[in-house]
Order: sequence, then C-alpha cells, then structure tokens
Amino acid sequence: MPVELEVRNAINITGRGAVLIAFARGAMPMVGQVTPPLVFGTAAARRLEVIRLEKLTAMEVGGIAIGLVFKAPPPLAELKRAVPPGSKLLLSDAAD
Repeated sequence: MPVELEVRNAINITGRGAVLIAFARGAMPMVGQVTPPLVFGTAAARRLEVIRLEKLTAMEVGGIAIGLVFKAPPPLAELKRAVPPGSKLLLSDAAD
C-alpha cells in the first residue's frame, strides 16, 4: 500500500547517514518500502529502500513525525535537493 509523507527536513546522524524527517498523514510507512526513482548529483536515478523507522516527538498536530533511515543513503546535501522540505514523498512496496 503506498504511503504519502510530507517532508520536513533531512539530517545527518552518525552511524545512520542522511535521515529524512517527515510526517505520515495517513498510513504508516514500513521497512522495505521504497521511494520513487530519485536523482542524486550526476548519478542515474535510483530508489531508496527504508531499512529503519524512528518515531519522533513533534509539536505539530495532525500527523506522526518519523525519521526514515535508508539503505545506502545519498549524501545529506543531495537528499535535501532531491526531496526538499515541504515536498510530498510517496513510498511504495518494493514489488510495485
């Protein structure tokens, strides 16, 4: 089942790499889901696979704040360019 997320920020966490901070406005994302193909720098577009989810505390009402950790994450600056704050990100099952 596809999950739509509202991107808020991306941060670098030692040992995890670039982590995307987003709000789930409906269904919760799941480990194993993937992003649509995203372009990072001059490399070919690729999907990012979610390998860990961290539930975060948020001051905002209306959604659940989540930190998404990806397998082989891109550099932080590239992730911020590909999915800037305020953008919507649709995660889907890897088989889709």
